[in-house]
Amino acid sequence: MKKIWTNRRGFLAAGFVLLYLAVNIWILYRLSCLKEYADIIAISFPEGSITESAFDQWRENADSKAYVQAAVWRSAGGSKIRSENTGRSQEISCYRMKGQPEAVWGKELAEGRYFTEGEEQVCLLDQYTARQLFGSEKAAGLKVRADENVFRIVGVLKGDDKICVVPAKGDEVFDAAAVRKGEKNQSSDQAFSMLETAFGAAGSQKIDGQFYYAAAGTLYVGITSLTVLWGSMLLLRKKRIIGLAAAKGVPIRIIGLAAAAGVLILGMRIVDLGSDYLPTYWSDFDFFVRLFGDRSDQVKSLSAHQEFSVWAGIIRNWRQAAEAEWLAAILALSGLLQSGSKMQNGRDQEDSIVKIS
Repeated sequence: MKKIWTNRRGFLAAGFVLLYLAVNIWILYRLSCLKEYADIIAISFPEGSITESAFDQWRENADSKAYVQAAVWRSAGGSKIRSENTGRSQEISCYRMKGQPEAVWGKELAEGRYFTEGEEQVCLLDQYTARQLFGSEKAAGLKVRADENVFRIVGVLKGDDKICVVPAKGDEVFDAAAVRKGEKNQSSDQAFSMLETAFGAAGSQKIDGQFYYAAAGTLYVGITSLTVLWGSMLLLRKKRIIGLAAAKGVPIRIIGLAAAAGVLILGMRIVDLGSDYLPTYWSDFDFFVRLFGDRSDQVKSLSAHQEFSVWAGIIRNWRQAAEAEWLAAILALSGLLQSGSKMQNGRDQEDSIVKIS
């Protein structure tokens, strides 16, 4: 009976460890997804704030190393598009865009390609609309009619946004802009200021992909370092490790603190927060208050306003990563407490045997 119970506890312990590893793999996957958005900057302006000439002039004057793609757009309202081949139609939201659509969607392209500047009568559709019109997402090269215009589909965007994106015509005005930074850790605050200065207006909704990656990554590094600290202090109580540490003259607590500090430093170097999250001097507590307030406003804004599937993907990956990180912390704490209880019971049994003998 004792052997069966021991085997059962062994299986439960193995299952617990596998669950913890699975949660950590899930976290790392979500962090890798967030890193794909870390270079994106998007900002909304009052309607008609961005003129086509202002956008062209900004691209000519901007440092070519500061960004790799840029785009501006405006909503053209709702419209009905129809496939003349199948006779099906779909209500969609139409957007007119100038610049490089990959500045907004990046790798979020299910099929085909993005349109280039100078192209006319072409469009991008989302996957849901393509399925509704043609019964398949393989819609690149097919044509749709919107009002009196016929557009050739050059690319299908991931997601079910029910949108159609077409190239802007000449002398248009726009109310939103997106930039892909040259390096993911470049200052997002400077990029926002650069765009507001270029277009002569204050932006409202701001989306900073670096913030969501940095926030999730920092939380994971912090939780992992605390787990290493707890685990190190617990394991170092074993007699053989205590003897080894004592023989080398190393205090036990120093070993645990050094291990946790190593994980924290290495993790923060990998996350690479950038200058936006580091104050000039650490006693500037107002900096952290302002930082927390600004980022909280960004989270609320993005949660309430998700114009494209990319925005929804950012907030979804961020929330799932944070939830999984707290789950990993709970699992690690539970496992360590259970291991500590077993070790204490073992020491109590050893003490009772010594007393009896």
